[in-house]
Formats: sequence, C-alpha cells, structure tokens
Amino acid sequence: MNKKVIIRYILTIAFLLLSIWAQSWLLVMVLLIHLFVLWHKPTNNKLNLFLDKAGSKKKNLIGWLMASVYAIIVLLFINTYLFGIYTLQSSSMEPTFHSGNIFLMNKVEIGQGKSINNPNNYHRVRGFKELIYGNVIVFYFPEADTIFIDNPKVNYHFKKRETKISGKPNKMAHTPIAYSPVNKRPRFIKRIIALPGDTLKIINGDNYINGKPSEFNSIFINKYTLLNNTPKNIQTSILNSANSAYTEEMKQIIEIQEKVVYDNHWEDYLEREERPLNMPDPYVFPFNTLTLWNASYWGPAVIPSKGLSVNINENNISLYWRIIEAYEENNIELNNGKIYINKKLSTQYTFKMNYYWVAGDNRPHSFDSRYWGFVPESHIIGVINKLPFTK
Repeated sequence: MNKKVIIRYILTIAFLLLSIWAQSWLLVMVLLIHLFVLWHKPTNNKLNLFLDKAGSKKKNLIGWLMASVYAIIVLLFINTYLFGIYTLQSSSMEPTFHSGNIFLMNKVEIGQGKSINNPNNYHRVRGFKELIYGNVIVFYFPEADTIFIDNPKVNYHFKKRETKISGKPNKMAHTPIAYSPVNKRPRFIKRIIALPGDTLKIINGDNYINGKPSEFNSIFINKYTLLNNTPKNIQTSILNSANSAYTEEMKQIIEIQEKVVYDNHWEDYLEREERPLNMPDPYVFPFNTLTLWNASYWGPAVIPSKGLSVNINENNISLYWRIIEAYEENNIELNNGKIYINKKLSTQYTFKMNYYWVAGDNRPHSFDSRYWGFVPESHIIGVINKLPFTK
C-alpha cells in the first residue's frame, strides 16, 4: 500500500470521526465530497486526467485552491469546536487579568453547545471535562436578549429596572426594540462561584457554598477604609499594594485583594466596606426588595440544575421568573397570587438546563450575577485556562 492511499485512509477516518463527534453538517458534506472525489474511481480518473492535461501553472493554481479550501475548513473547525480568541475589555477580572489581555479560549474542554437558541433541543458536544469551581469562562451575556435597535449597547433590561425604581419617565420607552439570538450577544468573562444544585449565600461580601466559605473568596478585590491610626510605614505599604486608592466622603478608600490583606496581617488597619444587612438593593438580582438582599448579603438560594424541581410561589418566583420565561421559553403569569405556566396553574417547576453563578475578581467594579442572575449553560462558550497574551 503506497503513501497516498494510506494518507487517504487517514483523512477519511479523521473526517468521519470528527463529523460524528462535532455533529456538524458542514463536516458531513466535506466528508461526502472527500469520499466521492478520492474513492469514486470514475471521478478520480477524470480528475487525474484533467490534471495531467493541465499545464504546470494550472496545476499549481488548482493545488493552491484545494489547499486553501482545506485550510479554511480546518480553521473554521478549530474556531468553532476547539479554540477561539477573546480580548478582555474591562477591569472586572483584576488583579488576575487586565483590560487588553488576549486569551486563547478552550472550547473543546467542555464541548461546543448545539441548538443554543432552542432550550428544548439544546445539548453539548461531548467534552472531556466538567465545569468546576473557579473556572474562568467566556459566555454570551444573558440579559442581552432584547436590544434597542438604534442603540444596541444600552442594556434594555437595566433601563427598564431603572425606570421602575426611579419612577421617572423612560426616555427610550418608544425606541424600537428587537430580539437578539444567543450567539449574537456580547461576550463576558467571569469566574464560576457556584455550580448547578449548589445553595449559595453571600455574607458580608463573601460567598458561601452549601454552608462553607468559597475557596476563591481570597482572590477577590474588596473595598476597605484605611483607618486613621495606621502607622505611616504600613500606610505606604498598603497604598503600594492596592489595586486602586482614592478619597470618598473624607475617607481614604483602598481597593485591594483580600489575600494580600491577610498575608500581610493588615486586617487591623483596614475596615471592610460592605452594604448593611437587611438593606435591600433594587438593582440586585432578583430585584425584589422584599427579600432584603443586596450585593453584600444575598440568599440563601439554590442554583438551578437540569432536572431539578423546585416549589414556586409568589414569594420566590422572582428568582426563577427569567429562567422560566426567557431562557426556557415558557409563558408565565402571576394572577391573584397564583402562578400559571403555559396557561396551567403551577406550584412546581422542573428546569431544562444547568445554571451557574459567576463573579468578577474585581468585586467593586464587576457587573456579574449579583446584578443580573444566573448564566444558562447554553450561553457558555468556553473556558480560559491558560495565561493571557498581552497586547
């Protein structure tokens, strides 16, 4: 058996396996064309005869064209199923990553999502790892499903909440809006804090998972007040180690990683700045002040998981309303204290997908799950597990 035949066998088997794994019609078509051209003798003979009659220039041109087609297919496959490039455009992940960092995003690890715009058919190509605590993920921003046609960068849902909270007329109330498919939404990068099925509670800004403090609390930047009795030499050290420092209401504010504070034993010189307990924030998910939750004190609440059934009532429906209506495409109504899903009276709901709770490492400057809720699994693109390339 000569080398050409061996190469043909290898390419055919490779395309077959990739087509099965990726569930891709493009690869199936390429495989069929590949098989027809290389293994169908009459076609193969005609192709060889044509190449023999063609001049050297035409042969070279045809060779380059074929090589280019294969290269484009390979690049498309890599970008779709294996790896992608992501550029961070905010300070929300400092000090771990910085604005301008360019990342190689790993898609093959968790498998690419299929039918991401259809929750009833959504599934993932088989990956080789499960998402775990601390994974830094890239995902499509869940709240960007509705956009202002003339100003798509403005957050429609935030504007709607702002109007309701302020009681002022919405200047954009009559601006045309449109639905944006999942894969057309902006991409965010955050760290996974809680997994499907977990019970999350935030106490004084720290995350507690199933009753235990998260191992990732120490990597977050928190906001502190520098106490006046701090010795000058320690003040200097703190200021030099801070992510940022500024004056606010006649106080010296320090934004610094919690780990740095405890490693240097500076906790006696810094007072944590957090929202008070039972001081509700209408801008914090699920935007229901009756919960008395804010960005520093939140929960407890269960993170939804596929197949999990929860009891629903008028007291807790705000937590799951958006999942039921927007992410899993049901009609939901609250009427006289009773919940109707797809016109049926409902006291329980079973989730179709897994959901995640994410946060930015730079807590004071991160627009994350605290302010818009859960990340549906269908919105997750890939994992960043390598050091960034810097511009």
